[in-house]
Amino acid sequence: MKAKNIGLLISGAVGGCLMSLAPATAAILVEPLVTTADPNLPEGVGIPLNLQPNELIFWNAPDTTGQQNFLNNTELTINSLSLLLFPDFDTLEDDVQWGDVNGDGQIGFSNIFPTLTVSPDFTVEGFRAPRFNFVGGEIPNDNRFVVQFLTDPDLRPAVPGDNGPLVVGGIYRGKSVPEPSTILGSVLALGLGGWLRKIKSAKV
Repeated sequence: MKAKNIGLLISGAVGGCLMSLAPATAAILVEPLVTTADPNLPEGVGIPLNLQPNELIFWNAPDTTGQQNFLNNTELTINSLSLLLFPDFDTLEDDVQWGDVNGDGQIGFSNIFPTLTVSPDFTVEGFRAPRFNFVGGEIPNDNRFVVQFLTDPDLRPAVPGDNGPLVVGGIYRGKSVPEPSTILGSVLALGLGGWLRKIKSAKV
């Protein structure tokens, strides 16, 4: 990613807030959750138009508006997802890191992606960006899913709709969804192959 592009994205996400120069006294723990659609949450927005695989997008967390069923409208089957923290650009005095917030003995949770890994020393354009990877599962096109962040201490805004103090990022990767004609062609080819094998066996 070009430096000027990430600079524009970061400046937009932070909204002009200055970084605190106060020394960190304790680490704030952040735990990501990626799950299937929750019937108790409203249907939410889709992935921003024209956002391509491996392109980084920024937003603030946690916030009440983030509790929604997002839509995979990429026309791809998402098969991995990376979430990043940007502790150098938030408004918090304490440092921020991935950690176990809900006390289940592991960091992160997903009923979609079985393999979860943490890269605490990951950087983007020289900035600290601890990364959390979700792999090994799939979010089909037009399916909804939930992305949430638990924090200790609880950083959810008191006023609904307000942005949370964290600056986070996300990257998705995916594979193409076969066109109906391609699927039909494959089925016909398999069927024809089986028919030819039967004809050949009958002649032997």
